[in-house]
Amino acid sequence: MLSFKNWCEGKQNLTWKAKKPEILTYWNSLPPSMPVQPINVAPADYHGSTYMYDGIRVTGSRQFIDSIVSKLKDVLKYDEGNTKLMLRYYQQIDKNTQYPLPNSFVFYAQIRANKE
Repeated sequence: MLSFKNWCEGKQNLTWKAKKPEILTYWNSLPPSMPVQPINVAPADYHGSTYMYDGIRVTGSRQFIDSIVSKLKDVLKYDEGNTKLMLRYYQQIDKNTQYPLPNSFVFYAQIRANKE
């Protein structure tokens, strides 16, 4: 498995998985208010899984999601010009009972190319 250090240095020929101490060190080293720079935008007419494209997924209570999303307002500028935001925010449903889960929500934001 590729180490986190080697992955950060661009040696991406193998899959990698960082360990918590590596993630915390890396996370703490990032400058605050780093500009959002999407480089892997989903094509305008793309259908299917978008996990390989730049996007955001936040799960948990509405209070938690709202507190995180409020810190991501720089992403809003990608809903104009050559790109648009595909947004979803909804309450989770229990797969067994089909009832809404009281405090379980999910927020998705995906940057997609606009049709020309």
